[in-house]
Amino acid sequence: MKKILLAILFIGVAFSCEDEVYSNIPWAPVDLKLHLNGEDNSLNGSLSYKIFIPNKDERTATDKLGYGGILVINGFGNDILNLKAYDLSCPVHAERDVRIKPDKDGLNATCPKCGATYNIASSGAPISGSKYPLKQYNVISSAGISGTYIVTN
Repeated sequence: MKKILLAILFIGVAFSCEDEVYSNIPWAPVDLKLHLNGEDNSLNGSLSYKIFIPNKDERTATDKLGYGGILVINGFGNDILNLKAYDLSCPVHAERDVRIKPDKDGLNATCPKCGATYNIASSGAPISGSKYPLKQYNVISSAGISGTYIVTN
């Protein structure tokens, strides 16, 4: 009888555990203001993207850009504007200076070091070479200021 109960318990535990995988990119502060009616108007087009890397330009000197920088893309969705934001660090390596690079079509991004590929147009999910998704950040509309969005965690 004990063997049967142990077998049932083992089977129950084996089938109840889900194998959820989260990004292994360390937490870092994120606070980036996007101005779609101004300097970030290139993000208004479908599958357009913009990369923000710390210390690369004056604008980002005061912004908080996550662990390895931020990729913002106007991806797929029901609305004209479907902004998504991801950390640029490849989750396979979790190093600040190993950054994914978007493909020309804006659908996917690839790590130049390991070749892992990710869907950036809709989810940040791995396509090949990784079990980890890209670390995704929130993009929210700034209350009262048309065309202004905030990327945050």
